[in-house]
Amino acid sequence: MRSSFHSSARSLGALTLAVVLRLLREGLVVRALAWPGLITSLALVATAAAYAVTPTISIGNEELRAPLQAHGFRVELVEHPEVLLSEGSITRAIWKEDGRWILGRSWTDRNTLLLEAALRDFAGDRWRLEVPPLEARPGNIDRQVAMMAGLIGLLFTLYGVVMGAGALYRDRSSGALESELALPVPTWMHASARLLALLAVLGPALVISLLVVTSLLAITDVALWILTGTCAAVAGGAIGLVLMARSSAAHGFSGPLSRSLAITMAAIALGGWQPTLGRWLPLVSLGSFLSGTTPSLLIAPGTLVVGLLATLEFNRRECL
Repeated sequence: MRSSFHSSARSLGALTLAVVLRLLREGLVVRALAWPGLITSLALVATAAAYAVTPTISIGNEELRAPLQAHGFRVELVEHPEVLLSEGSITRAIWKEDGRWILGRSWTDRNTLLLEAALRDFAGDRWRLEVPPLEARPGNIDRQVAMMAGLIGLLFTLYGVVMGAGALYRDRSSGALESELALPVPTWMHASARLLALLAVLGPALVISLLVVTSLLAITDVALWILTGTCAAVAGGAIGLVLMARSSAAHGFSGPLSRSLAITMAAIALGGWQPTLGRWLPLVSLGSFLSGTTPSLLIAPGTLVVGLLATLEFNRRECL
């Protein structure tokens, strides 16, 4: 009995490794898994850098230098700032026209409002601007960061659906699946190996992406976000695998994939609509977490049940 168990475990491990290697040989898959964490971190760093850099204001009159510098702006004196602004050489400029001060800018942001407030104070206008400090602005930063973590988890869930359906379709089209099914192992192992491969590929990529974000923004309950996102990704992959297995090769790829994506998004939406129920279910719990309801740890064994059901369904289907 022990020898038979070890033999089955080795066979399952070999099949899983083969699927993982096929996935990792696809450059598109590797790039897709790397981009979420990379783009998110770059966007956060770029945003912080944009707020940290003191803006430079181009002026046409020396008398503005001291008042603007007193408000913390960097000032440069140029000739014909309005011409340079229209040419795109500068982004903010102040000049005098017909005895009135003109503020020109390429776009409006908080620094532009602060600049206008300083200019109105200097000109002695009756109508002044009072820009509220950043601390007084409404918003729950923890909630916003949680939404970012949830969106990353949602992205990896969609990856799971596409990879679960796409890997099976590719192997079926190339003949790799036919060769695997000829091996002297039970059919259920092929489905289990594919789900384990999704866990091995998507799980670490999701962990790295969320750890990168939490190193910058400190995600609350990051471990629970990792668990919820991983369970959702594997459950989504199981849906894609089952619907592709139920479809014959003549039905193509887009039909089963679109149905898989629709079912996955409907389950996540259900979690947002009924978070009290959804917190107990894998995949659905991602929508519950996005709505602010903490998922139960039972989603982990629930994902195992989903994988077993997907394996049984694959086992009784003619996938060729």
